[in-house]
Amino acid sequence: MKLLAPLAAAALLAGCSGGDEESTPATTATQTVTVRESTPAETVPAPDRAGSLADAVRRVLPSVVNVQTKSFGGGEGEASGVVLQRDGLILTNNHVVEGSTGISIFFNDDVHTKPLDGTVIGTAPERDLAVIRVEANDLVPVELARSSALRLGDVVIAIGFPAGLGGPTVTSGIVSGLDRTIEGPNGDLTGLLQTDAAINPGNSGGPLVDRSGRLVGINTAGIRNADTENIGFAIAIDEALPVIAQISDAPPATDAWLGIAFSSVDSESAAVQLGLDSSTRGAAVTVVYPGGPGDKADLAVGDVIIAADDVPIRNASALTKLIAQRKVGDELDLELIDSRGPRLVTVEVARRTPGALP
Repeated sequence: MKLLAPLAAAALLAGCSGGDEESTPATTATQTVTVRESTPAETVPAPDRAGSLADAVRRVLPSVVNVQTKSFGGGEGEASGVVLQRDGLILTNNHVVEGSTGISIFFNDDVHTKPLDGTVIGTAPERDLAVIRVEANDLVPVELARSSALRLGDVVIAIGFPAGLGGPTVTSGIVSGLDRTIEGPNGDLTGLLQTDAAINPGNSGGPLVDRSGRLVGINTAGIRNADTENIGFAIAIDEALPVIAQISDAPPATDAWLGIAFSSVDSESAAVQLGLDSSTRGAAVTVVYPGGPGDKADLAVGDVIIAADDVPIRNASALTKLIAQRKVGDELDLELIDSRGPRLVTVEVARRTPGALP
């Protein structure tokens, strides 16, 4: 079922509380990991409909994390995530990490009392999902339930970090709708769960759980306008698991690389945040790896690549595709711009070696 246009247009991604309204999509890094194998659907339990809400929160809280991000220009954001694997795999929304230059993960497990640095190892912008890795092997993974077994009226609980209140916030409600479709920045988000549990800025990426604290969805968006209230959406976990496996296990598209990480500058606010004209579009350098091709060509964090070999670059995806078409040893002429003005550099495409990326 697709929402009527006026309602769909009002759907807002819950985002990072304290962050910018618009941000730039992060690129998908090329490191691969193994997601816990999906349990056969017939063996995953149906959602619990009788348990204590307080007990459910107690069970799932050690698996809920606070995701804090930094972006260009000193921007900061705060959102949520959920632990998928004991060895450091964390799930959140793509829009939480897009455009980030640094990620810190805070835990609720009474073991990790200090934040750990997070690395985005894969994203699926069209599904608003992202996988983060931290260096740990003793995390508490969330338990799963079958979202396909949910019924209208089933009780669900949302947990996250909205509004920068200093700790986790718990809201509860019911499943208000199934198989919803809303408009997202990277296309329609389909197969969503609708709930009246409050989904606010900062809840993004956090879990929607049943009465046993088992994961049924990933909170992603809420409807906020003068005519509606208590309409929130979550990505059904049954729909998310295959996507998580795909974005985490996919091999690198190419061995060629420039020794940099980059993200999209595809909106007026992203361009202005970098001190550029609002019409600027391109791929902003977020990391320059020491000793790599970009480092040798004097690329710097904050440079925006607006053309490569005379091909206009409108976003990070366009640059990724162009690099994939080049061979190791090719030279790539880049047209750059930063707050000081334009310049041209030539970068030699190199072979990515194991361990070259974090």
